[in-house]
Amino acid sequence: MMYAVERQRAILERLRANGRISVRDLSRELDLSVETIRRDLITLEQQSLLKRVHGGAVDIARLAIPEPPMAERSKIKTAEKERIAAAALEHLPDSGVLFMEAASISVMIAERLPNDRDFLIATNGLLVAQALSARKNVEVLMIGGRLRSRSMSTVDDWALENLRSLHLDTALLGSLAYSSTAGLTTGDAADAAVKRLILRIAETNILLAEAAKYGAISVCRYGDIGDLDMLITDDSLSDSAREELLEYDLEIVTA
Repeated sequence: MMYAVERQRAILERLRANGRISVRDLSRELDLSVETIRRDLITLEQQSLLKRVHGGAVDIARLAIPEPPMAERSKIKTAEKERIAAAALEHLPDSGVLFMEAASISVMIAERLPNDRDFLIATNGLLVAQALSARKNVEVLMIGGRLRSRSMSTVDDWALENLRSLHLDTALLGSLAYSSTAGLTTGDAADAAVKRLILRIAETNILLAEAAKYGAISVCRYGDIGDLDMLITDDSLSDSAREELLEYDLEIVTA
């Protein structure tokens, strides 16, 4: 039999190691009832040591994660991002309108588009449009709106009106954070509104996100995992995370 302090220490150790925990997994691993785990999570939340979410809890240090400026993100070309960008190139549509969101991975893709066919690409990202402008086989539809300098993207009513006038066949989206419990989240309400609309109007939605972002939660929620058709991530995605994501009938591509 474990005392309460021992149980809670074990819960926190798993939380710090993984960033998130589920009641079901804790119950199995610690051989405790679901009710006992839930009581301990309530106690730990009251001590500001974690944040309870549906089905479990997340590390409070991962909540409201900051959004680095786009210019800074574009210079950080990690191996994971490079592999995700390369994999995304293999899943581009043969025709139709492709939307590329203002994301650092989108800039990488724009710089590596094949030259053997033409593309019609809509984007709300200034750095994405700049990279695409050098390509002779790409026609760029630049979405208007207020310039949000942190993400170098266009947002607000003008951007939303522009998007509503388009039919998007495929959308490549980035996300500051994503999880099976909190869904898709980002750090700004205006940015979230654009993402939310894209999820609704695009025929196919593909999320490009590193595995390290899974389980994190930011301020503004803009969609569910079930709104996505495909996730392209890196090969460090854990087996438990994959199992949780596959419950949403989501195609997962690891690079």
